Amino acid sequence: MLHLPLLLLFLQYPLIQAGGYLELRLKSAFPLNATIEITDGIYFPTNKRTYSMPLVPDETRILTNIPVRFRHPGTVLVNSGPVEKFGLEYETIRSERWNTIQMTIGPDEIHLPFTGFRIDVKCDRNWYGPYCDQFCNADVAKTINRRCTETGTLGCPDHYYGPKCDKLINHNWRKCQCQNGGFCVSSFPRMSDPTLGTVKDSLICECPVGFEGGKCEKESYEYAEPITVEMYGTDHKWDNLQQFYNRSLVENELRDLDSF
Repeated sequence: MLHLPLLLLFLQYPLIQAGGYLELRLKSAFPLNATIEITDGIYFPTNKRTYSMPLVPDETRILTNIPVRFRHPGTVLVNSGPVEKFGLEYETIRSERWNTIQMTIGPDEIHLPFTGFRIDVKCDRNWYGPYCDQFCNADVAKTINRRCTETGTLGCPDHYYGPKCDKLINHNWRKCQCQNGGFCVSSFPRMSDPTLGTVKDSLICECPVGFEGGKCEKESYEYAEPITVEMYGTDHKWDNLQQFYNRSLVENELRDLDSF
């Protein structure tokens, strides 16, 4: 029979709907009033949501907690607003999400007037896995000295393994040779009771975004099409706009959040 904390950990699973959300970050070199449109579907968009995002030069703005449908495509459309001195009426950034999974969309470079663009699809709290459809109650797991792995199973605290979580993981072991920044962790079979001290756990690799496989040896399939950028301007300033476009490609300052 399951212990009460473990029973609560799993009994909540059928009662809560899985899900996640989209988070969008923008940064500009100019004052702009950007407009963001987010829809489900590609060719026949539905559930259109429109947001206004005033931008101040060199400050990052965040739009978050936008629900997404996993395993379904969607479109994110960003319109910049005018930058008159370059003849720009508006710039459009279009990103199409195919077969939505937990992911990050952020090109290495972006066109001015934007200096930063990033989309993250994240899981709601206590939901795990690429489609955010595996439930594990992180708070209850802590009460029994366990953690929720990225796949939604129970595991020992970081760096430990074994039925009682009292053995130190040697990351040089052959079975623990995770590649591409993967991290070796313990994982108990789902619906087992590791608090009894008799259930054998296994060692798995938790992979960083962009990699998968038993040892994180494979690059994940890119579910998101590359973003497209288009600029629109007035006819009498077309030459200015063309020159602006040709010289406006800059490093995306939000590509790696750890660097900024």
